[in-house]
Parts: sequence; C-alpha cells; structure tokens
Amino acid sequence: MITIKNDIIKEMGLGDLLEENREKVLNEITESAMKNLIACLLSRLSDSEMEEFEKIQKNASPEEIDAFLKSKINNYEQTVEEIVAEFKDDMKESINSLKVSLE
Repeated sequence: MITIKNDIIKEMGLGDLLEENREKVLNEITESAMKNLIACLLSRLSDSEMEEFEKIQKNASPEEIDAFLKSKINNYEQTVEEIVAEFKDDMKESINSLKVSLE
C-alpha cells in the first residue's frame, strides 16, 4: 500500500504538500478513483446483469463482487487498467490546473 501511495504522490506531483494535507488528498483521490471505476464497470453491464449484481452485492464480499464483474465484463483486467489510467490522467490535469491557478 505504501508503494501505491508513493506512486500516486510522485505521479500527481503531491510531494510538496504537508503530510496531513497529502494524506487527505490521497484519501480523496482513492475514494474518487474507486467510485469512478465502479460506475464505469457497472455501465458495461446489461440490464439483466445489473439486476443480478444488485441482488448479490448486498451480501457479497469485495472478492465476490470482483469475481462477478470479471465473469461479466470482457477483457476485465485491461478495462480496469484503461479506466484507472484515464482517471489518473484526468486527476493530473486537474491538479496541474489547480496548481497554476494558485501561483
């Protein structure tokens, strides 16, 4: 987990933030990334698959949800990588724009 956080700090240019602020930003980025990922993955399900997902997700573990999505979405791993890469690019752009506006 520390390596992932360090990668985000480096890629997003957050190294110059105070530790407390950096942790807050990291938590917000992680939460936003997960919400974005889930929304994008769920949008790829058919109506019947979505109904099935809604039934299982109430009692399913994260691993079971992941297995369900893997079974329903073609090229699941590649799709996840693409969604995450797009999110990171969007976040980098937003952070850079914010930094420029604060200068």
